[in-house]
Amino acid sequence: MTLKETAQLLQEINRFFPGKITLQPETVEAWHRLMKTQSYREVIERLDRHVACSKFPPLVIDLYEQPRPERNKQVLGQIDEWEANASGGPIQS
Repeated sequence: MTLKETAQLLQEINRFFPGKITLQPETVEAWHRLMKTQSYREVIERLDRHVACSKFPPLVIDLYEQPRPERNKQVLGQIDEWEANASGGPIQS
C-alpha cells in the first residue's frame, strides 16, 4: 500500500465513522508504517466487512492480515519432510 492509498483508507474510515479518526499527516504516516506491506484492495475489503458488523472504527489490527504459515510453501514442505522421517510414535501392545 502506498502512502496515498493509506490516506485514502483513512478518508474511507472517516466516511463511515465521521470525526472518529484524525486525518493529520502524522496519523497517515503512522498507519502507513504499519500497513505498507498490505494490499490496498484487500484492506478495503476487510474494512467493508468490519463496517458491516461493528459500530466502532477499526484499529490497525482489524485491517492488517498477518502472514499465515500455512500459505508458506517452504514451511509446508518442511512439515511433509518431518512427517516422512517420523518414526510413527511408540508401539502399543
